[in-house]
Amino acid sequence: MNELQIAETKGLADVHVYQLCECDAVAAYSLEEAKEWYKSLTGLEDSDLYPDDEVEIVSMSYRVYEDEGMGEMITVQEIINNRWQGEPLLAFTSGF
Repeated sequence: MNELQIAETKGLADVHVYQLCECDAVAAYSLEEAKEWYKSLTGLEDSDLYPDDEVEIVSMSYRVYEDEGMGEMITVQEIINNRWQGEPLLAFTSGF
């Protein structure tokens, strides 16, 4: 018997930005995806990150500096709209 398989399509509306530690926030579809990507990028361990129940989802209206020059500020939504390519990314950092 053939089973109907439905592929889940995700888009920008499904992206969340997770504050994983004091310095960095990662955009991803899920907390697990954000953590695995970030640990792979940085070499950090789970113990270096906030516990899952302390990870905050950052508001899309939250404003951050666009670059290290601290000139203009942009929203997290603008970062996602401009940089999201379907894979996790470092949305913003405060650890210069």
